[in-house]
Amino acid sequence: MIDTEITNEFIYWGSQLYNKGLVIGTSGNISKKINDNIYLTAHNSYLGYLSKDDITVINKTGNLLYDKVEPTSEKLLHTNIYRTMPEKNVVIHAHPLYTSYFFNYFDKIDPITFEEKMFIGNIGIVPQNSPTVVDIDPVIKAFEINNIVILKRHGVVAVGEDFKSAFSLIYLLEEHAKLNLLCTSKKFLSEKKDEKLIHKKCKLFSKEHIAILIDIINNDDKVQQLGRDYKLTTVLTVKDNDHTISFHYRDGKIFNVSNDDSFSEFIFSAKTEVWKQIFNRENDPFVAYGQGKIKLKGDFNKLSKWFPVFERTFELWGLAPVE
Repeated sequence: MIDTEITNEFIYWGSQLYNKGLVIGTSGNISKKINDNIYLTAHNSYLGYLSKDDITVINKTGNLLYDKVEPTSEKLLHTNIYRTMPEKNVVIHAHPLYTSYFFNYFDKIDPITFEEKMFIGNIGIVPQNSPTVVDIDPVIKAFEINNIVILKRHGVVAVGEDFKSAFSLIYLLEEHAKLNLLCTSKKFLSEKKDEKLIHKKCKLFSKEHIAILIDIINNDDKVQQLGRDYKLTTVLTVKDNDHTISFHYRDGKIFNVSNDDSFSEFIFSAKTEVWKQIFNRENDPFVAYGQGKIKLKGDFNKLSKWFPVFERTFELWGLAPVE
C-alpha cells in the first residue's frame, strides 16, 4: 500500500502540470525517490486525473515492488537519472506545447527577463527518434549543464530536489517559449555583434587565463562605462577545487589580482568542471548560481545593484575559453 501523503503529492503536482497545459492526455510521467525506492506514475496514466491506483513503486534497479500497476514506459529514464544524479529526488517528464514547437524550429532561446536569465540559460537539446527515450546517455550528459533538457519532438525532462523546483523550470520555460512564438517580429537566433575575436584556449585560472580576463574586461568600453556609472568598487573572488582568484575592482576596472579572499565582498565557489563549462559557453553563470552549482558567499542584494556590470562581464568571459 502506498502512503496517502505520497499519493496526495503525486495527485497535486500531476494536476498542476495538467492545469498549466504542460501535459495533454496520457503524455508525461513523474517520479519521486524516497530512500532506495522510486515512486512513479503508471503506464498510460492521466496526470491531470491521478488516483492511488496510478502510482507504483520500484527499487533503484527497476524491480517492481508494488505490482498492482505497470510503471511508465519511461521507467529506464527515471532510474538512470537517479542512478547518475543521486542528489536529485524528483523527475518530471512533460510535453509542454509551446516549448515543443519552439525547439522544433530553433536551437536556442534568448532569455528576456531576469528570472529567465537566472533559471533557463543554455538548454541541451537531445534528438528523439522513438516514442520513448531509448538512448539515455545524451540526456544524462545534458543534465551536466542544466536541470532541464529538451527532448526534441518528445517534450522536456526536468530534475530537482522536489516537485516544485522541477515544475517551476518547465513552467517558466513554457511561458518564455510562448512569448517568443507570439512575438513574431523578434529575431530568435541572434549573434552578438560587438564581440572581438575569441582568444585561444588556455588552462583554467592560469596566469595566462587571468591576464586575458583582465585585458578583456579593462579594455571593453561597455563594461568600463557601466563600471563607472554603477561605481563598481569591490573585491570579487572565484574559487574552484584548486584556485582562489580575487579580482580587485575600482570603478569597474580591475587594478589588482590576488590569491587572498580575506578582503573579498563576494566569493563564488564551484567545481572546476562548472567553471570550465562557463568559460566555454556551455553554461551560464546566472543559471549555474540559480541551480546551486555555484555557491555565493556575500550579500546578494548588494551584488544585484551591480547586475548590469556583471552581466556584461560574464558575457566577456566567453571570449576566454579554457582547456
